Amino acid sequence: MLDFSLFPIFLAGAAVLALSPGPDMAFTLATAASRGPRAGLAATAGIITGGAIWTGLAAAGLAALLATIEHALLVIRYAGAAYLLYLAWKALRNLDAPIEARSARNAGRAFRRGLTTNLLNPKIGLFFLAFLPQFTNPDLSPVWLQMLILGGIFFSIGTGVLVMVALAAGQAQRLLGASPTARRVLNGLSATAFAGLGLRLILVDDAA
Repeated sequence: MLDFSLFPIFLAGAAVLALSPGPDMAFTLATAASRGPRAGLAATAGIITGGAIWTGLAAAGLAALLATIEHALLVIRYAGAAYLLYLAWKALRNLDAPIEARSARNAGRAFRRGLTTNLLNPKIGLFFLAFLPQFTNPDLSPVWLQMLILGGIFFSIGTGVLVMVALAAGQAQRLLGASPTARRVLNGLSATAFAGLGLRLILVDDAA
């Protein structure tokens, strides 16, 4: 079903990408550091769900179709940037807010935020459209099926990395969250991370 001659190269590439600091890691880190490990894990689940949806769209060819529609990707990208800047603004407004690490509502909000930020980042779909087909072989099975399998493996590796990031940052939050000063610092870092991700969506060239 898969071309196992290419599989080791795929695994190596997926591991390097998962371990490299990027938007998903920054979002997870910011969420867990400011809202605790439960929220960090929920954000991870949202990020992975959003990425899985983009993988499915790429496998179905819809990501390529979207790329041909004039200004469609630009509108989606700018909407994602606006959402991240909104999260940064909310974090700045609530620098002294108490941590709600055990709140189910807080975890649900973190999941929705992770999901929304990934769905509003069309570069994810375009990345998988370019990355995954390199490791498929149309002589073995349908390319779309191979892309889905490879995407699942990719996200399994990414999930493991993000879970470790969420737990480590969440542990730091637990240790420091009782201090008002530390709480302001953690919430401030969260706001900075969200703002940076939003500006990155606006300023980084499409070809990057």
